[in-house]
Amino acid sequence: MSRHPRLPLLVTLLTLAMAGAAAAQAPPPRPQTLPAPATSVPTLEAVTVSGVQPGPGLWRATRGDHVLLILGTLSPIPGNITWKTGDVDDAIAHAGSLILPPHTEVKPNVGFFGRLALLPSLIGVRNSPDGKTLEESVPADVYARWQVVKARYIGDEKKVERYRPIFAAIELYKQAMKKSGLRKSGYITDAVVEMAKKHNVKQVPVEYTLMVDDPRAVVKEFKRSTLDDLSCFTQSVDNLEPQLAAMRERANAWATGDVTALKDERRAKQISTCLDAVTEGGLAQRIGLTDVPAQVRTRWLAAVDTEVNANAQTVAIVPLDDLIGAQGYLSALEAKGFKVESPDDGDASGTTAGGTP
Repeated sequence: MSRHPRLPLLVTLLTLAMAGAAAAQAPPPRPQTLPAPATSVPTLEAVTVSGVQPGPGLWRATRGDHVLLILGTLSPIPGNITWKTGDVDDAIAHAGSLILPPHTEVKPNVGFFGRLALLPSLIGVRNSPDGKTLEESVPADVYARWQVVKARYIGDEKKVERYRPIFAAIELYKQAMKKSGLRKSGYITDAVVEMAKKHNVKQVPVEYTLMVDDPRAVVKEFKRSTLDDLSCFTQSVDNLEPQLAAMRERANAWATGDVTALKDERRAKQISTCLDAVTEGGLAQRIGLTDVPAQVRTRWLAAVDTEVNANAQTVAIVPLDDLIGAQGYLSALEAKGFKVESPDDGDASGTTAGGTP
């Protein structure tokens, strides 16, 4: 199976991207943070990067006289930085179009009333299908280690104890990132979109919609099915502290423009383990979930061909984990005849006269 970075996305896809709608019917839990046990791991240091930061430079891909400038986004990033936008704003100002980040959506192939009828079946979709708690589902030594990290990052939350191990791992990471001074990076894309509006630059969406037939049956099958997610849960529990430290280092590297420090193979290995637990099953294959990364990649490359051929300069926003690596979009561009330069290769801004220093 090819590596793909969006574990939360793919898990959400498998549950028809609607588990959140069911959860919204009840008020969110209010966990009470408990003091960590004496045997707990030490608290991570706060994210050190703050204030105004440059972010990464732009990758430059050229084919003939046409230039594609790519901003790689990362999530999470330090929560207390202000992103210096001058170079990107100048690149947008001289671009013919902005290719937006790839967007995937899963929709049930039913009408409005069919969706309403589906909602009750989504209740409890995160829970263990046999009603077992985590304590009953995982080995005793793993559960003991889970209790330590749960106390520190989640607190005395009972609901998560009935989750499938993979959903418990996702909740653990979500809460741990919040307490480590990290946040999602959606505002980066929002800022670039505002630049495009300001300069009246065309925005080009890259979208893929997976329509799921008979979604009620899919949800019921998923709720009955088992997932081979013990390895994912165990790695998440055992590697949480070093993984968070690596995320913090990577987030700081993004904020300061340190491109060479952005790769993290440990993270890739764990993501692959968790993705395998979700996507290797027959249900995922039947609804077409395993085809999503390839379909999105194909659509992005097609958008690049169209816009680069039409414009002297084009700008694109791409999640960094999709961009780099042997299976990344940059490698695909090179295979299509582009010359690709990293921001570390020199001035990759590609801006014309009037650029911001």
